[in-house]
Amino acid sequence: VAKQSTFSPISALQGKVAGVPITNTGAPGSAPEIRIRGVGTVYGNANPLYVVDGIWYDDISFLNSNDIESISVLKDASSESIYGIRAANGVILITTKKGKRSDGKPIISYNAYAGNQVVTNQIKMATGSEYETMINELNVINGKAAQYSDPASVGNTDWYHQILRNAFVTNHQISVSGGGQKSAYNLSLGYYNQNGLVKTNTFDRYNLHLQNDYELAKFLKVGMTINGALQNSNDIDGSIFHQLYSAAPNVPVYYADGTYGDPNDFKVGSSNQFNPQVSIDFFNNHTRTYKLNGNAYADVKFAKYFTFHTSAGGDFEQGEINNYPPVYTATIAQRNTVSRLTVSRNENRNWIVENTLTYDRRINDHSFKILIGQGAQEYKFYGISASIQNVPAGSGNQYLSLGTANSANVTDNGTLDRVSSYFGRVNYAYKDRYLLTASMRADGSSKFSEANRWGYFPSVGVGWVITNEKFMQSQKLFDNLKLRGSWGKIGNMSVPANLSVLTVTQTPQYVYIGGNGSTATGGSITAVVPPTTYWERGVGTDVGLEASLLNNKLNAEIDWYNKKTEKAIFDIPILGSVGTSSGTIIGNQATFQNQGFEFLVTWKDRINNDWNYSISANAGINKNKVLDVSTGANPI
Repeated sequence: VAKQSTFSPISALQGKVAGVPITNTGAPGSAPEIRIRGVGTVYGNANPLYVVDGIWYDDISFLNSNDIESISVLKDASSESIYGIRAANGVILITTKKGKRSDGKPIISYNAYAGNQVVTNQIKMATGSEYETMINELNVINGKAAQYSDPASVGNTDWYHQILRNAFVTNHQISVSGGGQKSAYNLSLGYYNQNGLVKTNTFDRYNLHLQNDYELAKFLKVGMTINGALQNSNDIDGSIFHQLYSAAPNVPVYYADGTYGDPNDFKVGSSNQFNPQVSIDFFNNHTRTYKLNGNAYADVKFAKYFTFHTSAGGDFEQGEINNYPPVYTATIAQRNTVSRLTVSRNENRNWIVENTLTYDRRINDHSFKILIGQGAQEYKFYGISASIQNVPAGSGNQYLSLGTANSANVTDNGTLDRVSSYFGRVNYAYKDRYLLTASMRADGSSKFSEANRWGYFPSVGVGWVITNEKFMQSQKLFDNLKLRGSWGKIGNMSVPANLSVLTVTQTPQYVYIGGNGSTATGGSITAVVPPTTYWERGVGTDVGLEASLLNNKLNAEIDWYNKKTEKAIFDIPILGSVGTSSGTIIGNQATFQNQGFEFLVTWKDRINNDWNYSISANAGINKNKVLDVSTGANPI
């Protein structure tokens, strides 16, 4: 992963993991879309859960790939179920780099790369004369007069080359790691810069990673990890690529006097009334994000076979967005008569605490590892947005207080979600031949009503290492042959909260006039809610076969899986005669299924002490099917 020149470490997994399609938009600073064995939810967040050094995240774009030690992708319900409430869409475990205990001499390393991004497979667009000729032909077909008198004499604007560019990207990271007999540390600083393909689009990120471990006694080890990131971006109008496809090529970028070319002057269609250069010159949107997270832990070993682990972590993020369309007149259709400054501030403040007790012992041919644990989490979001008109132009004038007071508009919103969890897991092996894993997790979430707050998620997995059997000892074909199967239930908390709470609004306003002349504002019910909502539950079965041959040079895996999402939450239409403004009701409406096969083949070999190589190919087949769905709702 560290060797891949990608903004996000998840992008480096693209094409490497069977059953895990990853899609990149290419926009600077954008997180890739990742789906593990199909879509596990309709209405909620379909992204997997990221667990970085024990802390849970929805997105890891703040991480520098060079700070990652290992990545594990959990796809089957048995391995996911220990993460309960957030495991419905898969789990990605990430461990960051730690320092290594040594003689105390620090190890200093520097990693960097630079690259250039270009538009590939560009669509061939019509020239100005071709465009006018086709418009004339269309008019004649429709019985109209030709619109343009001399298409051959018209100029041509290549809007792609006018708006797009070859975009430069670079990344730098310097790290210092080391330690002594009782401690270890790792410190790294990173800088990433990426220009977008659109000329005004830029993104940069500054990273900090700090990790320390201390052995205070033979039975006591403590440590902590801190990650920080600062991200800045100059954003673009989301419709700019549509404009590049649609802008008329007979319209010049500028006239001879320096003013913008106006599509209205060239009688182009109403849907083409824009000059893309105007769109990027007057789009003014800047985003800045601060992020600080980390955790601290302690491990206490006692009674020879027991380890108590406690950890506490938090995640703080603040996003700032400034949007300012100034007063301008560029073309007939592209103008703004009143400036408006909009300032948005969003805050996420999350924390997680976990305590586990592990019993790890081997008795003759039997190996046991038993874990029990307890955890608590809180997710707090607060957002406020304010806008005001008539703020004067200028980078130093971006203050709400400079606008017209009576034009101000302020909105705020927030959510608070709390989770309490209890979980346990048993790993058992007999002669490293027969394997068993069983887990159980109970989660209570404040997103659901008290009667349906708790979800229970069991799982079991079994394995048979066939090559460890006596009857396989004489064979020379397989170095390893393992058959495994699993079943489990997982939950999904990434859905809107309080779906069963009926709210009353005063929009539109109903006014009651009393007999004594007094007035009272009434209330209006504008939505229908279900009487109750339940956890979305994923139920999965997985069967797999792993094989290694030719001195472990050839490795192959094949998996079959069947995953159902039960009580899926989404909205369905309701009759307009009910009188609600939303026209839908949200609730547990359906069951759908993801079923498929995965294949993975890898060949790896060493040429000599200095050279080695590997070749890998994978394929996945996923079939998504809706098994049943509610056909409507009758709220009466």
